Amino acid sequence: MAERPQFERNIGLFMAVMIGIGAMMGPGIFALPGELARIVGPLGLLVYLAMGVVTMFTALNYAELGAALPVAGGGYSMTQRTLPRSVSFLTGWFFFIGNVAACALYAVVFALTLKEWLWPALPVVLVVIAVTLIFSLVNLRGLSEALRVVTAMNLVELAILLGVAILGLSQVEAPNLAPFAPMGWGGFLPGMSLIYVSYVGYELITVAAEEIIEPAKNIPRAIIITMVVAVAMYAFVVFVMMGTVHHTELAQTDVPFIFVADRLFGPWGRWAAVIATVMACLSAFAVTLGASARVLFALGRDGHFPRAVARLDPVRRTPSVALGICAVLVTLLAATGVVKFVASMAGFGFLLGLGFVNASVIALARTKPNLRRPFRVRGYPWVPVIGVVTSWGFVAFLEPRTIALGGVLTAVGLGVYCLSPANRADLGRAAPTVHRFVKRLLRRRRPRMRVLIIGGGTVGQNIAKRLLARDEVRMVFRSHEHQITFVERDEDRCKELESRFGVPIFHGDGTKQQVLEQVGANEVDVAIAASDDDGHNVIAALQARQLGMPRVMAIVRDSDYLPLLEAEGVVAISAPWATAAMVENYLDRPGVAELFEIGTGVASLIGVMIPKGARVADTAIRDLEIPGECVVAAVIRGKKFVVPRGSTLIEAGDEVVFVGPPKAVQRARELFLLTE
Repeated sequence: MAERPQFERNIGLFMAVMIGIGAMMGPGIFALPGELARIVGPLGLLVYLAMGVVTMFTALNYAELGAALPVAGGGYSMTQRTLPRSVSFLTGWFFFIGNVAACALYAVVFALTLKEWLWPALPVVLVVIAVTLIFSLVNLRGLSEALRVVTAMNLVELAILLGVAILGLSQVEAPNLAPFAPMGWGGFLPGMSLIYVSYVGYELITVAAEEIIEPAKNIPRAIIITMVVAVAMYAFVVFVMMGTVHHTELAQTDVPFIFVADRLFGPWGRWAAVIATVMACLSAFAVTLGASARVLFALGRDGHFPRAVARLDPVRRTPSVALGICAVLVTLLAATGVVKFVASMAGFGFLLGLGFVNASVIALARTKPNLRRPFRVRGYPWVPVIGVVTSWGFVAFLEPRTIALGGVLTAVGLGVYCLSPANRADLGRAAPTVHRFVKRLLRRRRPRMRVLIIGGGTVGQNIAKRLLARDEVRMVFRSHEHQITFVERDEDRCKELESRFGVPIFHGDGTKQQVLEQVGANEVDVAIAASDDDGHNVIAALQARQLGMPRVMAIVRDSDYLPLLEAEGVVAISAPWATAAMVENYLDRPGVAELFEIGTGVASLIGVMIPKGARVADTAIRDLEIPGECVVAAVIRGKKFVVPRGSTLIEAGDEVVFVGPPKAVQRARELFLLTE
């Protein structure tokens, strides 16, 4: 069966920052200061600073959640782990709508900028189609590919913004800033609501969490760096704009940055500002399009949309189907002009979605206190509470038509939730037969199993490494990709797991029921008790079984435990040298595993990698003293499957698969690992 690929971790700290900067430093800073000058005058500088401070609360909450739950989907995936299923769906629904609408808006602003300054006869529709197609192809090649383009555009944009601000600083005049609040303070909060979209973007870093290297460290750092750079840049640029041009003049233009650059430096300043505006639109478009696809991918992966939406390109490991859907929606919205109405919903969607994410920090602390948080925000619970209040509070300052349309879209989202295949089990509770059928069907189609490993020692890490391995062409019995969660009681080992795997980690004793309850039986498909202590594994497995986890396995060395475990429906693996391979075989091909009766240890199916300098290297199979009860079932050489025959030579680097009774397989394995 063909392997289902997963995201590749190839985004470092710098590129993660570029995701945030590319989304945050969008068209807002080039257009909104003019509208803000119309509402509050020079007070707009303080509005930008205040909005930066307020947004920092939510950004810090995102940093904590992103480090603890580094899974694709961003805010949606975070709420999916902590809040009711319907709430998490609505979070993803709001983010999806907000991202698609914002992306369409960026495309239209880009097209209108070209039309106004370069080619008046240029059809907006063709520009929208072209830019959507180009950046869809760029994102299809991988987020890291898109970020190379985004990085170049970000650097150009930031250089022009900073250059104009620095050169214009000497021309700031005090009279332009007086009076500081000519319209009073009544427009302060509405002004903050207006520019809120300028501070949306840092959260997109967590959408790509499964592609970021060392997410526990790099996600918090990237979010904080993005926020500091954005707030500083916004304050500096707005100060120069307000200080060099009187607010009454600034309020008359829809392109204030281009207006100021033209006023200060003439034609070269104007064209530099036009280039910066174009770069801002395109970089924000590229990042937001990729984020939209990953949110839709996460919704599809969890069954809210057809499973095809969660399909990844087998070569590039990108969400190709979701990306195509988002590209079509963006094109339709931007090309038909409906985007002008839907774009007003971007703020509504982001505000509600971010409020739910802030609330999930509180829910996470209460329901999963043992989940390891590599980055922890001080001031709990006040920081998440302030995040919730400030996110939802600004909804009241939106236009009435926006709130009305938001209510309609919320109802549509609930309708989608109720009708999606992944949620029909809830609707079918009155019909037990249908409920069981749909549940089995969804489980059969699930692209990845959710695996809980209790114990992060050598055995647990070997199991995780094998289940998460990407070069699984060699492992011919592999058919799934899996989501891993660890429970580990040793603090130092938690740090090791965090650095090595970048998956959710609960710090606590896996034999304690309250710890396993935090993980949640409904969040686990298979629980594996894999510590180095048989007694610990038996208790942990029985606790997991008692909590209702559907499939439970235990690694034990003492065969006396087997009857007890089997009586409770726990699969017992009693061959420690074959643990990782046997676990994988059981998860991916339970029918084959049952043939070999893993629980009673009648036979084992395992593989061994031949090391350099092995005594068996360059020797034919028929000339090796392999135990008579053991059979060489396969030889995997690189990416080639070799049918083993008596004349087949064993080579260093081969993976040899044995079948036979546990003791015979152990002797064969030891023979093949001997070196000169």
